[in-house]
Amino acid sequence: MSAPAAAPPVPSPLIAEVEAFKTDCESRYRFNSKCDNALNVFGLLLSVAIIAAGVYKQSEIATILGGLVAAVVSAQRAFPVAQRMYFYRSMVSQSANLITEINAGTITTQRAIDVLKSLRLDFALQLPRGNSFNAEAAGRTGPEEGRS
Repeated sequence: MSAPAAAPPVPSPLIAEVEAFKTDCESRYRFNSKCDNALNVFGLLLSVAIIAAGVYKQSEIATILGGLVAAVVSAQRAFPVAQRMYFYRSMVSQSANLITEINAGTITTQRAIDVLKSLRLDFALQLPRGNSFNAEAAGRTGPEEGRS
């Protein structure tokens, strides 16, 4: 058995493009991760504050805090930062794999271009979007549609 022949080297500008794509995805991943963590922590703190307000018979404060919890939940629904975080983490992994293949010389230039094009297309078309609060605006006619 002979070892597979190494692919011709991939041009440096293409490598730079892949690394720039990876860096962009990493930046967006970190931003969405921080936003997701902040919303989750804020929601937990509000929940504890509601309990404390109830214990101290502060129903007005508990009501206001309950409204803030509803706002946080609505924000998480409208801005799917958790889904976007996972999406960008996947893009980072796939671009890192592409860089590894390029550096190992196991991928041709044309194949590297095709993979990068595919990643960019996924980046443009598959980004998770927020949910609409109005079923008709979202194009749904019943409660069963759109669930997975």
